[in-house]
Amino acid sequence: MRASLDSVTLDQLRLFISVAEQGSFSAAGRQLHRAQSAVSSGVANLESLLGLQLFDRSGHRPALTEVGRTLLSDARKVLDDVSVLGARAANVGQGLELQLRLAVDTICPSGLLIASAKALRDQYPTVSLRVQTEVLDDVAAVVLDRSCQIGISGPVGSDAAGLERRFLAHVAMVPVAAPEHPLATIGRSISHADARSHVQIVISQRVATAADNHGVVSDATWLVADASTKLELVRAGLGWGNLPIDMVQEDLERRRLVRLTLDEWGAEPLLVPLYVITRRGSPPGPAGQWLVRSLPSLSGDCPRLMGAGVS
Repeated sequence: MRASLDSVTLDQLRLFISVAEQGSFSAAGRQLHRAQSAVSSGVANLESLLGLQLFDRSGHRPALTEVGRTLLSDARKVLDDVSVLGARAANVGQGLELQLRLAVDTICPSGLLIASAKALRDQYPTVSLRVQTEVLDDVAAVVLDRSCQIGISGPVGSDAAGLERRFLAHVAMVPVAAPEHPLATIGRSISHADARSHVQIVISQRVATAADNHGVVSDATWLVADASTKLELVRAGLGWGNLPIDMVQEDLERRRLVRLTLDEWGAEPLLVPLYVITRRGSPPGPAGQWLVRSLPSLSGDCPRLMGAGVS
């Protein structure tokens, strides 16, 4: 007999699960405050609709059949999904977002992003998260055009008109090169003339602006769209560049990269401010507002943001 799933009810699934968990129709009735006959009849109707025997009733107590054990997990999942649906519907009715869209600058430490995602999941489990990686002014642009409700941005573009911003922390940036790169073998602080004569790998946004020249020293540049690609090219010895310390710390420790010291920048890491930004006059919903308030404390749990551990 073909299963008539359109007629299966949530109540029947609850009865099925309760009998399986309690071990008898009478115990399930007590748990659900239902008559034993109503429980037994409901499970029998479910078996009839499915065309399958869920319980073996030949013994003193009903025992799950093999197919019953298989379908029990499916029944539980259906009820769990319905509970999630109900929670989301109730939350949306109260103004809670279905999805939070977050734009993140490519220099944002992965530790901060992971901590933020975990905190959001724990606080608002029904809200999904979409993370969009951008560079420089592009973070502000996608917040302003409402593609994202929140941005984690470096200094460029974060002070644009129409944005609210809140300081989070500093990202420690250091110039690095592969060990075989000529700048890594000089054996002294690197002069401006030395640095400008070698290819510098630079992160560039989709539409070129003056921001693309921020921190550029070399006359020859290779432009990339994200920090990960920049790191791979620097590792390959194809150029040098500034990168967040949390991205290169392991490479420095394993001597896959070498820290450079430039005369004009000095020996200390360059501290780049990181901000959380939102659109002025158009704040995110409850989950987004909670995340904006929580980000400063979450950033405090990422020690390398402030340059700790730089060697």
